[in-house]
Amino acid sequence: MMSIALFAAIVAFAQPSLAAAADTVKASMTVPPKDPRDYRISVLGCLRQNRPAPALARYVEHRADLALWVGDNIYADSKDDPALIQRCYDQLGANVDFQRLRAAAPTMATWDDHDYGDNNEDKRYKLKNQARAMFVRFWGLEQEIPASQPGIWWARVIERSGRRLQIVMLDNRWHRDPPGPDADMLGEDQWAWLGERLSEPAALRLIVSGSQVLLPKEAGSETWDEYPKARDRLFSLIRDRKASGVIFVTGDQHYAEVCRRRDALGYDAVEFQFAGINQTEKPEFNPFRVSPCAMALHSDAMIDIRWQADEFEPAHVLFRVFDSVTGQVEIAYRVNLDELSPPVSAE
Repeated sequence: MMSIALFAAIVAFAQPSLAAAADTVKASMTVPPKDPRDYRISVLGCLRQNRPAPALARYVEHRADLALWVGDNIYADSKDDPALIQRCYDQLGANVDFQRLRAAAPTMATWDDHDYGDNNEDKRYKLKNQARAMFVRFWGLEQEIPASQPGIWWARVIERSGRRLQIVMLDNRWHRDPPGPDADMLGEDQWAWLGERLSEPAALRLIVSGSQVLLPKEAGSETWDEYPKARDRLFSLIRDRKASGVIFVTGDQHYAEVCRRRDALGYDAVEFQFAGINQTEKPEFNPFRVSPCAMALHSDAMIDIRWQADEFEPAHVLFRVFDSVTGQVEIAYRVNLDELSPPVSAE
């Protein structure tokens, strides 16, 4: 039988190792500190407001410069009851961690089908006007979205370190046709507005869409590929305006991935897809996927923009997705800014 003294000695010997292990676990759960040179954007979407959402507390710890909500920010799913939509907003607004996040960073938001009102709804949704009014009021966008505008598209330009970041929030619901080869997603007013935005100078442009841009329609989910004429028009508009620096930021799917389609914009079309703050599902096949899939039930995502090159690395954009419970990094994908422009032709 082991003596009490020997047992005590073993425990005393093990204590430093146990403490070190505990510190390692704690460190793995810590949000990566923000480099003072970086501009940090939290990416959020697909939040079930009536379920636990521990990721929201981690988002507060991002210390982000901006919180970007990409759609399905609530799940209202109402065909004929606008009061239900409002109750969903009220429930999200009462969440203490959501309140802390709103206080911690400026917010930009667009919607997808579940906060537009109901699953897979399009321009025929009968509560669209009531849903628009609630969306604008909840997110405080009365000064950003004109009352006369049919939809909730808007944009912002942020200047940092002598560089311009343009964030374009598309509305892919208000004018959305039923899917088809000649169907439209945006409507002529929004197309004209988008062309004007893409003509403005910017070093980096994040184009935010609730529906994925690079997911093939064969996957069976909503995607721009169900609207091939509209997606071709989007790509052509970016090329025609010579709009460099475009990255698509999208939601809808309850996992995260990075997709890349070679030379689609005169340079590669890159898509950071994240949705599922407190939801998960099996990923669908995507031939444009260039990262692992992040599938944790509770997830948080961030984009760090390093504007200035230094002696070690070029200016770049880093997209990371984390398991919010363990802190484990599930995706880390970097794009250098000089990749996001057409190659210079040799004269």
